[in-house]
Amino acid sequence: MQRWILLGILVLAAMSVTTQPIYAAAGCATELANCYQRAANIDSFWYRWAAGLDCELDFVECARIKIIGG
Repeated sequence: MQRWILLGILVLAAMSVTTQPIYAAAGCATELANCYQRAANIDSFWYRWAAGLDCELDFVECARIKIIGG
């Protein structure tokens, strides 16, 4: 229990120090949600699963570009 409380405090401290990634991920998270919606409309399980993975890769790329730069 103490380990989780300590971990939570460390995460909050890290988030308060580095605010840039939070703002950068805001637009990327909206795009991720839209991509997940498009993926959910696919009928085939495997194609839907692959589309979901593609959404996650696009999200990581978007966040990387906004945080680190092009």
